[in-house]
Amino acid sequence: MSKQKYNKVSVIGGAGHIGLPLSCFMQNNGFEVVVIDNNLKSLNLLKQNILTFYEKDLEINLKQALGDGLVLTNDLEKISETEIVIVTIGTSSNKEHLELFKNLMNDVLEKISKESLLILRSTITLEDIELIQSNNNFINKNIKLAYCPERIAEGEAFNELKKLPQIVGTEIEEVYEVTKDIFKNLKIKTISTTINDAIFTKLFTNSYRHANFSLANEFYNIAVENNIDFERIRELATIDYPRLKNFPFTGYVGGPCLPKDLETFIKSYNVEDSLLNHLEEVNDKFLNNIVQRCNKIFDEKKLILLGLSFKVDSDDIRGSGSIELYRKLKKEGFEIFPVDPLVNQEEIDFELFEFSQASKKTNNILIAVDHKNFKEFDLKDKKVFYVEI
Repeated sequence: MSKQKYNKVSVIGGAGHIGLPLSCFMQNNGFEVVVIDNNLKSLNLLKQNILTFYEKDLEINLKQALGDGLVLTNDLEKISETEIVIVTIGTSSNKEHLELFKNLMNDVLEKISKESLLILRSTITLEDIELIQSNNNFINKNIKLAYCPERIAEGEAFNELKKLPQIVGTEIEEVYEVTKDIFKNLKIKTISTTINDAIFTKLFTNSYRHANFSLANEFYNIAVENNIDFERIRELATIDYPRLKNFPFTGYVGGPCLPKDLETFIKSYNVEDSLLNHLEEVNDKFLNNIVQRCNKIFDEKKLILLGLSFKVDSDDIRGSGSIELYRKLKKEGFEIFPVDPLVNQEEIDFELFEFSQASKKTNNILIAVDHKNFKEFDLKDKKVFYVEI
């Protein structure tokens, strides 16, 4: 395995939230990168330096990468021309996802060059690894396998790619050394472990974060049931008290990673009758409590719902708790005027409004996701209720 030859990279799923920042980062740091993705619309826009989602500093990094020769294609055959293949498309415990991932990996291993380094980046399971390692092409082509889980917060990719250490799961020391050198060229520190431990770490991390956020929601639920103002309790408990300085805000536990990884963790490690098995119930109850608060606070069943993405200042609606709240409010009989200038109408199956339109409909405001640009809205004489406190 010659170390110096590992410079040509293909990134499968490279037009997505995980793949594109990584592709640009590697291209801009001396690698020759091919983005491979089956979303032709996204590829055509990206070739024109038109972003398809928000990520801080992505536009300037994409422009530089394109100028330096970044290739964008939907042709999977291109992986045969590279020595490093990075797969940023993950799986879960869902049978359909497992089958799609299995088919993808079969195609990859059929087309990949001999002795290539295969890096898996997204959520996977031990079952996925076993399927890959038992594949005849994997064995006959002497493919080198590393699991390098992505742990980056959406919106902070270019900052955290440089700052966070990279866990590298391998079964062979030689494979770790080659993988370490790749990240070393990117000035990224690596931590060596087994593939098994890397998988557990990825799933544990997101399950822990899920549990941490959910615990705040559970205390909120208990407070509501006992007619206690949890916002006031939070204030009392945290004023000049350092041991609660990291206590999370109540709110949604959603997005593209946390719920999926929690479910995968539970099913992968046969977790039964655990706190983890009840977290989704806690968060569903939290949303139901928000609906009931709306019934009490607002004097009519009309409201403007501000924010639809899964987190603040994002345009990503995958796993959005705000959209789930919207559906619960509709079921309760509310007339809702959703406003989110960051979200594309094409991605939503209900009508979006401009705030100037919606503000003529009602004075009731539910701030579901508190984007910074909402500070520009005139909320004077409006009745305002915040979901996340």
